[in-house]
Amino acid sequence: MSINRVIALILATLIIVLMGYLISQESTNVVVEKKQISQEKPIAKVVIKSEEEQKLEDLKKQAGSTLKVSNLYVVRCSSCHGKKGEGTRVAPSIMGKSQEYILKKLDDYKNDRVSNSLMKGLLNNATALQLEELAKEISNFK
Repeated sequence: MSINRVIALILATLIIVLMGYLISQESTNVVVEKKQISQEKPIAKVVIKSEEEQKLEDLKKQAGSTLKVSNLYVVRCSSCHGKKGEGTRVAPSIMGKSQEYILKKLDDYKNDRVSNSLMKGLLNNATALQLEELAKEISNFK
């Protein structure tokens, strides 16, 4: 038998023994971990949310309000501006603004005189009548 074959045979045997050892250690650790978990009392989970996740959760809560507002406002405005126009981290308060002011701002966003891709996208298919209805409704938020 040549020296190369002997070395290869020794290395192969060593690798097999090491693999067996690692497998036995891994299964031992799993059993120990299972025992430790079952003996411990349940612990309340603490979920740390990113800032984006927190903002999204806030928006969902605000959009799901029971305040009597039109479906048009709920669909197009409430998720960012809040359930009654109070504003959020995402968008400013629109509460207490006049109907004329709101209508002008909506028109500016729709016609891209004020650059805001989100507002433009929301208002892109809105009719003049819908914009007037939104402005009238929002102007009543106090």
